[in-house]
Amino acid sequence: MPKYHVHIYPVVRVLVRDVEAESQEEACKKAEAMVDLDHCFYNVHSLRPGGQVLAGEYADAVDGFLVDEDGDAEHAKSTFYDAEYHPL
Repeated sequence: MPKYHVHIYPVVRVLVRDVEAESQEEACKKAEAMVDLDHCFYNVHSLRPGGQVLAGEYADAVDGFLVDEDGDAEHAKSTFYDAEYHPL
């Protein structure tokens, strides 16, 4: 039976509190710049400089999947799937 390595892409929410900005769009940009998405999920309840509390949680949704076949070093058979398991 073949073996697969499945990457699940969950949707998560990250809350950044008290972002001061001139507009909602600017607030989005500032919040994104404040969060290190590569590392914030190691400690999802952490205090950022300036006192903004980050809270991360699973948003009860999966955006998609990436499936690699074991032994396919070139990833020639790797396939992306949507949340309903349809190949993209």
